[in-house]
Amino acid sequence: MQKSQLLFEYSPWFILLCLAVGVAYAYFLYQKGGPWGKKVNQLLAAARFLLASILCFLLLGPFLRQIKNTIEKPTYVFAIDNSTSILKATDSILFQQILNQFEGISTLLGEKEFNTEFRTFDGKKKTADDVVMNHGSTNLNSLLKNIQTDYESKNLTGVILLSDGIYNQGVSPTFAPYNFPIHTLGAGDTIARPDVNINALYYNKIAYQGNKFPILVEVTSNRLAGKTVAIMVKQRGKMLTKKTLTLKNNNSFDEVELLIEANKKGLQHYTVEVSRVSGEFSVENNKRSAYVDIIEGKQKILLIAKAPHPDIKALQSVISINENYQLDTYIPGISTHKVDKYDLVILYQLPDKSNTAKKIIDDYLKKGTSTLFVYGNQTNERQFNTLNGVLNISTRSRQPDKVLPSFNTDFQKFLFEKENQNIVNQYTPVYVPYSDFKLKPGAETILYQRIGSVKTKKPLLAIGDNKGAKSAVMLGEGFWQWRLQEYATHESHVVFNELFSKLIQYLSSKEDKRKFKVYPINNEVFDSEKVVFETEIYNNLYERIYGQEIKLTIADEKNAKHDYNYVISESNAKYEVSGLTEGVYKYTATTKLSGKTVASSGEFTVKKLQIEAINLTANHQLLKNLSARSGGKFYTANELKTLQEDVTQLESKGIIHSSEAYLSIINMSWLFFVLLLLVSIEWFTRKYNGGY
Repeated sequence: MQKSQLLFEYSPWFILLCLAVGVAYAYFLYQKGGPWGKKVNQLLAAARFLLASILCFLLLGPFLRQIKNTIEKPTYVFAIDNSTSILKATDSILFQQILNQFEGISTLLGEKEFNTEFRTFDGKKKTADDVVMNHGSTNLNSLLKNIQTDYESKNLTGVILLSDGIYNQGVSPTFAPYNFPIHTLGAGDTIARPDVNINALYYNKIAYQGNKFPILVEVTSNRLAGKTVAIMVKQRGKMLTKKTLTLKNNNSFDEVELLIEANKKGLQHYTVEVSRVSGEFSVENNKRSAYVDIIEGKQKILLIAKAPHPDIKALQSVISINENYQLDTYIPGISTHKVDKYDLVILYQLPDKSNTAKKIIDDYLKKGTSTLFVYGNQTNERQFNTLNGVLNISTRSRQPDKVLPSFNTDFQKFLFEKENQNIVNQYTPVYVPYSDFKLKPGAETILYQRIGSVKTKKPLLAIGDNKGAKSAVMLGEGFWQWRLQEYATHESHVVFNELFSKLIQYLSSKEDKRKFKVYPINNEVFDSEKVVFETEIYNNLYERIYGQEIKLTIADEKNAKHDYNYVISESNAKYEVSGLTEGVYKYTATTKLSGKTVASSGEFTVKKLQIEAINLTANHQLLKNLSARSGGKFYTANELKTLQEDVTQLESKGIIHSSEAYLSIINMSWLFFVLLLLVSIEWFTRKYNGGY
């Protein structure tokens, strides 16, 4: 419904003046007549009168005030828990009858001027027939919150929630306040049935080849006291290990640890099973998968020094924390050098003036091994400048300088929290050479030297590139005291360990300089998700290029292969693959680059989402609490008719929404054509009758 009112910026009495102007203008122009008849003269005078009057009328600033009223019908939402656990514990025929009844209630509400909508975890549905019970998880809080958000400030009368009350994602829906009543209909069985299941698996995702690693199995059971089950670990159907467990009571929780030997390198798929018990309700939850990446060995680090020093002990303590590192220390006369391939070599106050371990150092530098140089009073300055690749030192005095560390806030090679930077800035002084320092091209400073409160631009800790290998230089001697000071102040070594462990991790990791890379964004996905591959292609200048055709082959554990082809663009360098079942997959991608075929390969896992099978005992108490808190009612499946009667007795109460608009008449397009028509009639009539 719409109402309109004509208003003016000036007094409406001026309309009489507008008409008077129109009459006067027409009278003076056509009082003498012309070479046309009397009727034509009257027509011309009338056209001129209307034209002049309308133009004067527009000078009064007329506008229309429009008030538009719309009625918003009330809405009822049918929220349906379409997770797979519903059908596991509810008779499918009964559940279909409930959906049919919901459809009937929706029709009756529509006849009473209600809008209705069906909602599931997958979004909006037109009818109950569109609901598919295939969702792999249950987040009731998210379902209700989405409804609340979508109907904020709208005429939502209420929600009817069909669920078993079991949720396995998000928080309990009873914690959130709702401004609409929620009527709940309880599905499923509240009586626990005889069942044993694997509740969870705990294991390290990385293990080293040749070692044994544990898998901790959480086993829960209901109403099976005294029964004995076997917990087994299999790989491709082959039994690896087995333990027996006697269930002590009717509601038991047990933890069983199984040791597996890591024989084969690569991503491995292990199946953990609990044997079936006679009379068990469901066996779907008796099996779970574990995925462990078996790697060949640890990253190896070699520390070379001329003599023992507390700084060396501090570095050893940092490296020993990380199980992925193997540290060898070589101090001539104290330990022997083990010839091996190392990912990082730490040179403490080397090269020195007596050329300690010179041949060993030269060999590793020729191999392009990453290095960490720690400068001290024993360091040979000339050889140090030649070998380190990060900076040059020009000593001004043999007397060392005491400086404080100051973290470079612009450093971005690795992340370091602001709070931790402040702790580093409070560390005690270290000894550095009293020298001039010049960073080499591409080098970056991590820590600056600070003298008292004065921050200098002289580096204390810096990183750079040494003929293609990563290199770092620590110019301070005595940083072992930082570790002690931090413990004395904060009772931990967290910041000290993080600073040097991230530095060592950066130096020991190999930089990927391949010109063609294809990799999954997530190495682990569920079977209900898509595997998204990212593709990077570079030219000889390491600039991203696009338009190449990529051939992708994915092979499962049985070596069954699936082939895909795609082309990347600047706006989309991703490719999605869906429909993969549980297991470990290997992939190989190839493309043409500069006339040659290049390849990129890797592995990923697809996990089965099993959380719906863990708990099948309905929680109707949660639904009762939810209804009570929101002002709704709880119904059982046998009370469908009562639900229908209660809902359909509601009176439809619409909400009136009013909107007000002000429209300036001078901006209306039709008025322009009216004026044009009047001018055209007058002009053509005068010309046709011989006027001017």
